Amino acid sequence: MNYYARLIKGRVTEVWNDGGLNITPADVHVAELATKFVPCPDWVIAGATYDGKEWVNPEPILPT
Repeated sequence: MNYYARLIKGRVTEVWNDGGLNITPADVHVAELATKFVPCPDWVIAGATYDGKEWVNPEPILPT
């Protein structure tokens, strides 16, 4: 399965996967939106940051 992160100013706002169909965001989204997606590892979550080299997930929020 392929995973893609939609980035806005280096922050992941959405993680999308192809469901094993070997498709890309360009296959299902309008071009303006599809260009905001980049391939990412399967462990990346919304809120992560990406500087072009390294993915960093946010710290988990623990219940108090």
